[in-house]
Amino acid sequence: MKYKDFEFEVNPQDIRLAMKKNISKQSIPYKNEKCEEINSKASIVSGKGYFVGQDAMNKAYMLSRTFNKKGSDFLFTPFCAPMKMFFTSLDVKYSACDSRVEFTFEFTQDAPYKNAEYDFDFTVAKKDENLFDISDRTGIDVEKIASLNDFGDLFAVKEGDRVWLM
Repeated sequence: MKYKDFEFEVNPQDIRLAMKKNISKQSIPYKNEKCEEINSKASIVSGKGYFVGQDAMNKAYMLSRTFNKKGSDFLFTPFCAPMKMFFTSLDVKYSACDSRVEFTFEFTQDAPYKNAEYDFDFTVAKKDENLFDISDRTGIDVEKIASLNDFGDLFAVKEGDRVWLM
């Protein structure tokens, strides 16, 4: 797992991804209930882990410094595509001996980046986006996106176009 300039040597022991959607439900007389997706809420990545060894306290200190840096950045996890997130919570527990430090964490997705419709292989272009914007939003290199799609021009993508990412 990696965020900003901090990379975990070993991934935390538990990592959880929580995703939610707002759904509108309407009862229709003599028919089934009508459901409609309104929007998606910001995703949350949370978990816990520990550092061990002579440099466990130093690793915890470096993680705390990363937490204190302002702004969002891409979080790279072993189980999903990179997401732009804020580091929103960190709890560090030091043991009596210096060789083990436990921690829990939480990241919250940067809201402007949640509006895209994702499948595992593509995203849907938003209004006034170009391939550079999509690259920035998804964390995938613009050259890779251009090679997977046939837009002819990096600025030719239109709102609603399916843009292949893999």
